[in-house]
Amino acid sequence: MKTAGYSLIEVMVVAGIVAIGLAAAASMINSLMFQEEINAGAVRAANLQEQAVMLHRLGLSDTQIRALLPEVCGTNATPARDTFSITFSASTATNMTVGSGTNAWTIGLDFTTCTLIYASPSPATNATPYRTNTVGILRPAIR
Repeated sequence: MKTAGYSLIEVMVVAGIVAIGLAAAASMINSLMFQEEINAGAVRAANLQEQAVMLHRLGLSDTQIRALLPEVCGTNATPARDTFSITFSASTATNMTVGSGTNAWTIGLDFTTCTLIYASPSPATNATPYRTNTVGILRPAIR
């Protein structure tokens, strides 16, 4: 007499397939969460650097800028986790001529670079890789 149902082998195969699917989903969720942490750090760093550049354009000194920023900032080339390093290069004076002929006039500009360094977590090792971003800043020489 044969009854309707699943054999033990069929149940074991289905259970194995479901287990593999759940493990893959858990691994993907872990990777996505880690990538989100990296992205959040990058956005935080970009916002901080943008604020530093705006304060520099207003004419504040490097020390004043670091004191005003909402994050812990230093000048160390290897900042600790959740801290940032912001440095500015020495200003280079340059002139730019606008217009031509009798309508030409010259603008004095200062060019500086702002370098931001921050720690970025690494899932593969316990080492702390550092990310660096450098932007150029032009501001009028008259302040």
